[in-house]
Amino acid sequence: MTPPPGARPSRRGFLGLVGLSAAALAGGGVLTACSTPAGRRPGSGGATAAIADKLTSLTPSYIPFQGVKPDIPGTTSTLLGVPDVGGGFLKYPANLADAIPGKAGKGGSFKAMTPLWGPPPPGLADNAYFQACNADIGATVEFQIADGNTYGDKATARLAAGDIPELMVVPQWEIEKMADFNLAVDKAFEDLTPYLQGDKVKAYPMLANLPTAAWTFSVFNGRLMSVPFPTEPFPYALLYRKDIFDANSGWALPKTADELYELGKAITDPKAKRWAFGDIHEMVWPIFKVPQEWRYEGGKLVFKYETPEFEQMLAFMRKLFEEKLIHPSVVSSKGTNEKDLFASGQIIFYRDGLGAWKELLQQHRGKNPGFAIGAVPLFSSDGSPPIMYHNSPAGIFTFVRKGLGKDRIEELLGILNWCAAPFGTKEYELATYGVEGKHFTRDAQGVPQYTDLGRKEAQPSYVFLGGRPIVADYVMFPDAVQANLEWQNSSFQYIEKTPLDGIRHQRPSRMSGLQIPTEDKFTDIMRGRRPVSDVKQIVAEWKRDGGDEARDFYMKVLRDNGRA
Repeated sequence: MTPPPGARPSRRGFLGLVGLSAAALAGGGVLTACSTPAGRRPGSGGATAAIADKLTSLTPSYIPFQGVKPDIPGTTSTLLGVPDVGGGFLKYPANLADAIPGKAGKGGSFKAMTPLWGPPPPGLADNAYFQACNADIGATVEFQIADGNTYGDKATARLAAGDIPELMVVPQWEIEKMADFNLAVDKAFEDLTPYLQGDKVKAYPMLANLPTAAWTFSVFNGRLMSVPFPTEPFPYALLYRKDIFDANSGWALPKTADELYELGKAITDPKAKRWAFGDIHEMVWPIFKVPQEWRYEGGKLVFKYETPEFEQMLAFMRKLFEEKLIHPSVVSSKGTNEKDLFASGQIIFYRDGLGAWKELLQQHRGKNPGFAIGAVPLFSSDGSPPIMYHNSPAGIFTFVRKGLGKDRIEELLGILNWCAAPFGTKEYELATYGVEGKHFTRDAQGVPQYTDLGRKEAQPSYVFLGGRPIVADYVMFPDAVQANLEWQNSSFQYIEKTPLDGIRHQRPSRMSGLQIPTEDKFTDIMRGRRPVSDVKQIVAEWKRDGGDEARDFYMKVLRDNGRA
C-alpha cells in the first residue's frame, strides 16, 4: 500500500482504524484488501506549511462536547496535540444525547461527492435513509457517490474540469497522488478560516469537539481549507489469537526479537496447519526502531532504508521466511487474505489496524463464542524502551466549493456540524444506522442491528462528511473494548515524533513513484530471492532515482520551518 502505514494512513488502513470497514460490511458494502488504488499517480512536491504551533492562530478553539461519557477514558496528552486519545464504551448508551437542538440546515439543497467501497445505495428519491437524515438536518444533501477504488481519478477529473459539488470529500491518500493539489485547493475551495478560526467555531459545537491536531492538518497554504476526519494515533498493532494462545500454557508473549523468533518456532506446526505469522514486517519496523520515514541526526536527514536498523529488520524477516514460520499462502501470493487465515487459526500473529479487532469479532464470534483477539504489548528487538509510529492526525477532508456566498457556506458548515456528532448522540445513530424499526432494530443489549433495508440504504455517506473523535464503540464485545483501550493507553507513551511532525507537505513526485518498486526489491531479499548483500545496491538506486532529491526537498522544509 502507499504511502507506508505509520507514515500516513492508506484507504484501507484508515477505514480499519476508524471501524468504517465494519460499518460498510454491516451495510452491505464490500471492501477490497489493502492495495495500491488503480490508476495511481504520484503527487509532486513543493507544498509546505508552518510548524504546528504556528498554526494555532488559524485553527478553531478546542471545546469538548459534554455528551455521553465513555466507560473507559482515553489517554490525555499534549504529545501530538490530541487532547483525548480515544475512550471506550462497554455498553450502548441508554440515553442518547441531543447534539443539535433545532435544525442544522436552513432549507437549502446541496450536492456532496463521497467515496464508497461497495455497491451504491439507491438515490435520494428512492432512499428512506437519506430522506430521514435530510429531514433531521433541515436541508437536502444529495450524494454523488463514487467507487472508492477509483475515487482519486474521478476527483482529479472533476477538479480539472471545474465540475465541483458544494461539498467534496478528498482522502489524504488521494491528495498525495494529485500533482499540485496545493494549487488546485486555492482555486476550487473556500477558505474556512473566517468562519471557524478561534472562538468563531462556537457556532458549530461538534466541529469544536474535533482535536486541534486534526485541524492543523486541514491548513493548506496558510489557510484553513477543510473540515477533517480525525484518525487514531496508532497505525497498527501486532494482533494475536488470544483464545488459541491462552490454551497453550507453554507460550509466552515476546519481549525481544529473539523471543518472538523462538515463539514462532514453538507455534509453527505445518501438520496441524498452524503457522506463527502472516507478513508482519511492517510491525517489525518499529520493533527494530526503524524510523517512520526520516531521521534527523548530525544536521542531516537519513531515510529509513539507509539505517542499520532497516538491515537488521530485513535479516530478521528473512530468517522467519527461511525457517517457514510464515504461512505458505502469504509467501506465495501478494493477495492472500490474512484475516481469513487468522480467523481459521492458521496464523496466530498478524499486523493490522485496531479497527480490525471489531471487524473480526463481528464476523466470527457469533459462530465461535470463544474467538478472542489480543494486541501484543509494544517491545523492542533488544528489550530497551520501544517506539511506535503515529498516523497523520486526519485522514479524510471535506472541502466547500469556492464562491457560494456567506449564507450558503454557513449553512454547509451547520450540516457538517450535524455530521460530526459523536457516538452516543441521536444524530450519530441516525447517520450511522438510519431509522429504528425500518433500517435497524435493537438486540437484547440495546445495540442497533441492521435490517435488510438498512444494509441496502444506510451506506456510509454522512459519516464521511463529518469526522468525530475516535472511540472504541463496539459495545457488543466489552472484553475487546477493555483490551483495546488498555493497549492504547499503555502504548501512547512510546509514540515517536518525526522530524517533520506537524508540517503539512506534499511528497516529491519521484519519491512517491520510488516507494513500491524499491520495497518490492527489499521484499525479494526478505523472501530469499535476492542476497542480503544487495541492500547497498538497492539503496544506491533509490538515492540516484529520487531519494537524494527528496532529501534536499525535506531539508529545505526543515530549514524553512526553523528545524534545521
